[in-house]
Amino acid sequence: MTVKTLIFDLDDTLLDFRGGEIADISYLFTKHAGLTGAKLDQALKTYQEINQTLWHQYEMKAIDRSKIFEERFPKTLAALQLSDKVDASQLEEEYADRRDHNYRVLAGAKELLQSLAGRYTILAGTNGQEETQLRRLKETGLMSYFDQVFSSQGLGVAKPDANFFEKILAARQDVIRDETWMIGDGLNSDILGGQNAHIKTIWVNLLNRPLPSDRHPYRVVHSLDELQHLLQ
Repeated sequence: MTVKTLIFDLDDTLLDFRGGEIADISYLFTKHAGLTGAKLDQALKTYQEINQTLWHQYEMKAIDRSKIFEERFPKTLAALQLSDKVDASQLEEEYADRRDHNYRVLAGAKELLQSLAGRYTILAGTNGQEETQLRRLKETGLMSYFDQVFSSQGLGVAKPDANFFEKILAARQDVIRDETWMIGDGLNSDILGGQNAHIKTIWVNLLNRPLPSDRHPYRVVHSLDELQHLLQ
């Protein structure tokens, strides 16, 4: 099988979103609520669980995108019994600024893209906010490796909806479904989305998570080095 096009997810596939999230949320709860140690760990865990649930609901079309940003901090503060002590809207505003300037890159990401440049058509397919993702790609020096960047915000539909991929295919007449791989860490977005659109997927499983029986990636890799070897 000839593969000519690679669609990369960005967050936690090439960009270190998780590392930035841990640092930024920890900073905010220490600054605004004075949390440290085990209490800070619990606050971070609570936020991540609530945030992931809201993103999943958005991907499943159960809520609008705006609900994520409206509800994640109020729900977190309520769960931690901090609603009367900390301003949720201030947390969201400060976190958005810090997130937008998270320029962390996963180890090996740049080397991976360098090895693929000129050999494949390289696209980005992200559910992240378009302006934020474009800025992060520019500031990290990764933008030059991409032929085009597609976001759910720009396309008007999010992974795992098959229409996310159909719109990319419609916009890129040079991209052929059977010659394309979707590469990402998200089981419920990248891998399920590829399944829905009948596009082969590579699951980037950096955290060694178990594979659910209803997700069927074409390949699984556990490091970007392994991915680079596979694509060569």
